[in-house]
Amino acid sequence: MSERLVVRLGSHAQQPIPWVTWSDEQQGVISSGVLPDAEALSSLGERAGGRPVDVLVDTSAVRLTEVTLPAKAQRQANKAVPFLLEESLAEDVERMHFVIGPRHGDQLAVAVVSHAMMRCWQGWLTDAGLTCKRLVPDVLALPLVPDTALALLRLEEQVLLRTGIAAGEVLDHDWFDALAPRLVADNDLPWALYSDVEVPEGVETELQPLELPMQVLAQGLARSPINLFSGSYAPSRELGKVFQIWAKVGIAASVLFVVALIHNGLSVYQLKQQRQALNQQQVEIYKGLFPREKRVVNPTGQLQAKLRTLGGGTGGGELIPMLAKLAPAFSAEPEVRPQGLRFDADRGEVRLQLSGKSFAQFEQFRQIAGREFEVDQGALNNDETGVTGTLTVKVK
Repeated sequence: MSERLVVRLGSHAQQPIPWVTWSDEQQGVISSGVLPDAEALSSLGERAGGRPVDVLVDTSAVRLTEVTLPAKAQRQANKAVPFLLEESLAEDVERMHFVIGPRHGDQLAVAVVSHAMMRCWQGWLTDAGLTCKRLVPDVLALPLVPDTALALLRLEEQVLLRTGIAAGEVLDHDWFDALAPRLVADNDLPWALYSDVEVPEGVETELQPLELPMQVLAQGLARSPINLFSGSYAPSRELGKVFQIWAKVGIAASVLFVVALIHNGLSVYQLKQQRQALNQQQVEIYKGLFPREKRVVNPTGQLQAKLRTLGGGTGGGELIPMLAKLAPAFSAEPEVRPQGLRFDADRGEVRLQLSGKSFAQFEQFRQIAGREFEVDQGALNNDETGVTGTLTVKVK
């Protein structure tokens, strides 16, 4: 998908939250706005609409630094870095999250943020129903301009400064005039300005196109060298129940195949001697796959029956190909989740019990599914937890 939602989270819940929906294909902003605080994040759930979500965070809550670590010790970097920075940190290293960045010679870039802050950001996103895979310090989304000392951009009441590949800081705008002179280095390189901000006297500037600040950051975010969602915070892959059904069919088929090999490979003499042990082994495998089924008389036959039930039949449609054709609809509307499934092989139809966040999501899901199937939508119910309803799809 060429469109994505980009959100910038502050270091505290009351800080304004700017956002844009960005088109990579058009390289432009589709819509934008500023939320008053973290509680308002839930209003972006509808706007995300299945788009990928990228999140920028206030770098004032993140420490961007470097450690000296020879390249030959790179494999031990995750273990060594916390101890190399321990004396310079105000908090215990056990309470901090360390992310390894790019290397320049023996200098290794590192981002450090507290676990408490990471859990806070995660909590805001979870409460809003937003799922993302990238959490990037905002200054590292600010594009660097060749032959300049730093890049500068004003965002709300803060000034973002990027001073290197993985280096930068955020200053309150009210304090910028007082603190900016210390940024003047012993060189005559100009500053790249993405906002109209007054800089210290004597500093040469290169004015960049004055775009919407979040537009500049949305463009540069993909090139950030650091993603805070790493290590223990790396996003896990969630599989919907529909894919769990596929997995069960695959497991059952694999077990049946193994059982058949065992059966056909044994000689008549071995079969007579080991029949009882083999049958017990089959029963245990079957019970492990279907623990709720108490009565197991013929595990091979019962497995075949399960496969016929789950995988298709002799009617107008088969379950697995039908589910494969439904995959684009689930991908486009990931918040529409299957809660139950009933397959009628003779009629070639699947009856889905679904849940989602809004009627619009159901309508979009129905339209995408309608490209491959005849779709019959049942009654939809809306309550404080969201929208639930049924959808019956049938082979055209």
